[in-house]
Amino acid sequence: YNEEHEQAEWVAYIITRQQLSQRVDRTDDFRSDPAVDTGSAALADYERSGFDRGHLAPAASMAWSMTIMSESFFLSNMSPQVPGFNRGIWRKLEEAVRKEAYQHEELVIITGPLLEPNLPTIGSNRVSIPEAYFKALLDITNPSIEGIAFLLENKSSNKPLKTFASTIDSLESITGINFFVNLEDDVENEIENSVNMSHWKSIQ
Repeated sequence: YNEEHEQAEWVAYIITRQQLSQRVDRTDDFRSDPAVDTGSAALADYERSGFDRGHLAPAASMAWSMTIMSESFFLSNMSPQVPGFNRGIWRKLEEAVRKEAYQHEELVIITGPLLEPNLPTIGSNRVSIPEAYFKALLDITNPSIEGIAFLLENKSSNKPLKTFASTIDSLESITGINFFVNLEDDVENEIENSVNMSHWKSIQ
């Protein structure tokens, strides 16, 4: 959690085929996160701001548990997103990630906003409005380990998802975050330096 920007710097989660076979209703119980002892963003910050309360870890990927679904609505998991972005290309990417998780049985995902100094803000808690958002995906199921990254501007887009795809190394250089550090160094270097687009059939 990044106190300066009043949102998560990144979130990490796993999606499995088994989880995707279970569905609970969307809770929509947006609320402050009691685990942030310095105080998270509040509902009032987003009211009449013109921005959506955009999920970082998406609610639809948490639909295997009522508790987990509900906790995805903590405002620590939200970031101010342009409505056309949140309901358009970002949602399209989230849906594609779930399809990939179903196909490959399990995916590890790290996602977050691109947080920089002097961003515009909303609300009395001064919640930063990021210019872009990222996702890094890791498939560690047999027969091979594969990785891919995405960086999308916080605006509407009709471009194909594949135009936003990049290597994980490239995303690391932009965000300053070292993803998937627990991989063996030689494996990490191999998968983070290239993208095998034929592996990611839902990324079109």
